Amino acid sequence: MRSDDNAASFWRAAFPAPAAAPAALRKHLSEHAIAAGAYLFHQGDPATAVFAIAAGIMRLERHTADGHTIVIHRARAGESLAEAALYADGYHCHAVAETPARVIVYPKDVMLTLLQTDAAIADSVTAALARHVQGLRTRLELRNLRPAKTRVLAYLELLADDDGNIEADRPLKALASEIGLTHEAFYRALAALAKSGDIVRDGRRINLSPPHSI
Repeated sequence: MRSDDNAASFWRAAFPAPAAAPAALRKHLSEHAIAAGAYLFHQGDPATAVFAIAAGIMRLERHTADGHTIVIHRARAGESLAEAALYADGYHCHAVAETPARVIVYPKDVMLTLLQTDAAIADSVTAALARHVQGLRTRLELRNLRPAKTRVLAYLELLADDDGNIEADRPLKALASEIGLTHEAFYRALAALAKSGDIVRDGRRINLSPPHSI
């Protein structure tokens, strides 16, 4: 199986990187290439595996009865995906490649056995699930902020580094759905923040000026 040469430097997944996985797990791993726009799994599919992203971006989303799409999470290279499927019969959402991606497949039955026998892996998965719950709560809190300008500024503050810089790894409009805004409302809020001097924009790069904290 092919593995990312730089995986060790950015690996944040709940599951071990292939090179660091115990032999009992490593021999069962496989890697799949997913084209942009293609689905890794659909909501309701039998949950037979969990995943880690070797390259690209995978998006977890749900489709509502009235035709809207709700983005639940975006997983990037070095992150894990669908951890909760370890304890579910089926996947609770769709997983679609936002960019061309490479996905490492961890068979569910093998992982469940290791969770019972390997304390380090059990701790890693538990910590990942806790981080996802924390992230979900944060996004829900952001969606309650009004007006949109306040919501967007709070979100940018979460994304910014210590110097107030945000370097988007995808078009800025892709951030809108993560905080429950339309693309149009998101861009209007960005324009208002730039006009008020709260941010400085340069393409996909944004600087918070002056620095903010929440």
